[in-house]
Amino acid sequence: MNKQLTITGLAVGAIPLGGCAAGTAASPSVQSAATQAATQAATQGPAAGGKAAGAGTASGKPAGTPPEAAAMVCSAEARGNVAKILGLPSPPKASWSWNGSVYACHYALSDGTLTMSVQVYPAATAAQAGAAALAGSLDAKPIQGLSNLGLPGYQSEAGAVVFAKDNMVLHVDATTMPATAGINHVRRPAFAYQMATTILACWSEH
Repeated sequence: MNKQLTITGLAVGAIPLGGCAAGTAASPSVQSAATQAATQAATQGPAAGGKAAGAGTASGKPAGTPPEAAAMVCSAEARGNVAKILGLPSPPKASWSWNGSVYACHYALSDGTLTMSVQVYPAATAAQAGAAALAGSLDAKPIQGLSNLGLPGYQSEAGAVVFAKDNMVLHVDATTMPATAGINHVRRPAFAYQMATTILACWSEH
């Protein structure tokens, strides 16, 4: 059954999707909930091209910011791909959070909420173990064959997809969405899988 789900996800790839551009991901500094809410209200969502103010480092980046790859789940390209896959008239609004180890992006859609999160681990081995543990809690089964892209990957029939790559674990959660979503009537597991692969493609490019 799991193999059938991933094949369905691959079929959605016929829709032309946006590419990845370095520096377009939202990269907020660590903020209090109140400060973050005020910042997002002022910008109407995560910044597509800049970084929030924060203490500087030797590299010139604010201290406490997530890896750029993690923040790609809330990038302009990711929001654009959600719109293209579901056939939305415009990219959806999204809100983000970063607690020092997990970057999460929440998409408020008319069909429900899509959440894509990335947990950053100290090493790849820890990420693989974390992905397996998360998959177990979600009743997500290993993705077999070419559909796993050569990575530890898991998928549930409810619409959750988990992948481990390097020292990060990507979790796409579409479980609150209906069985099919958008004008393209994309099946929930296929939508989650397709969004996961678009993020992984961005990670591979950078």
